[in-house]
Amino acid sequence: MFKTRIINHTDAGFFMICCIFDFCIKKIKVLPERLFGRLSDMGKERKGIKYLKLAAKIILSGAILWYISTKIDIEQIGGAMHRARPEWLFLALLIYSVSQIAAAFRLNTLFRLMPVHISQLSNLKLYWLGLFYNLFLPGGVGGDGFKVYILNHYLKVPVKRSLGAIFADRLSGLTIIVTFLLILVQFIDYTIPFGGWLLLTIPLPLVVLFFFMKLVLPLFLKAFSAISLWSVLVQGIQMLAAVCILYALGVENSGNYDDYLFLFFLSAIMASVPITLGGIGAREFTFLMGAEYLHLQQDLAVALSLLFFLVSAVSALPGIWYSVRPRSVLNHFTEDQKFNASN
Repeated sequence: MFKTRIINHTDAGFFMICCIFDFCIKKIKVLPERLFGRLSDMGKERKGIKYLKLAAKIILSGAILWYISTKIDIEQIGGAMHRARPEWLFLALLIYSVSQIAAAFRLNTLFRLMPVHISQLSNLKLYWLGLFYNLFLPGGVGGDGFKVYILNHYLKVPVKRSLGAIFADRLSGLTIIVTFLLILVQFIDYTIPFGGWLLLTIPLPLVVLFFFMKLVLPLFLKAFSAISLWSVLVQGIQMLAAVCILYALGVENSGNYDDYLFLFFLSAIMASVPITLGGIGAREFTFLMGAEYLHLQQDLAVALSLLFFLVSAVSALPGIWYSVRPRSVLNHFTEDQKFNASN
């Protein structure tokens, strides 16, 4: 009787231990499911936010274009673009493409400080692929993100270094645009209070860029002079492309070219603000409002913006070949080009 009672208690205790163990096992199995479920939900939320941002950009671009259509006769803009001389537009296309080649060389100057030695041909292919993604897929990862992926996945470049190089590249271009604006503002047909004092600020953007790179991007400081000169060349060539479009539109009064070019560079800054879809609408709005203040023909100003966008779009089209066959870009990458952490 006593033994039976002991055995019963032992069985009961063993049964309770088994129940507790089974309960713990079930909880442990459920935990990863809940964890990955939450991560999946977070991923879905991020995708949802991403799509909301894209939708907001599309709506804003559409709203701006609609507003422009209420302020100016669309037929006038279409007529001005239709009358544009094709030979000057073709020349603008060639000149703009040359500016992108120079921009690719500027970026490769920074790549070689990471250090990654990519041939100029491979870099040009990668750069043109980025142009295509930036222009036709502005709501996605974009061309810059794809460059970072390629460099990290195939050449083992740390993401931080790739982002630093691309950021320095973009920042140098923006710096020269601001510098050109400070120069052109002296010649536009608009009185700016204390405009003469702006002459003293012309070197300021480059000074700010130098100290910013020294503090934030010291790895690329050695390339400061080189990328600054490349940026002057890139923006200068693109300015020539804009002049060709003005010739194509029949803008005969060369005295107004300074005004148009001022708006051209100002619109480039506005388009770089990530609130519209690839800058669509922001450029045209800048030209529309700027033409009113500078007493320019609004239809020609907006036509200049649209034609320059079309030129840049046509120039980026060869990148579609590398988006379909990315291996044609990567075939030129060799083992000795990979990132060396010891450098």
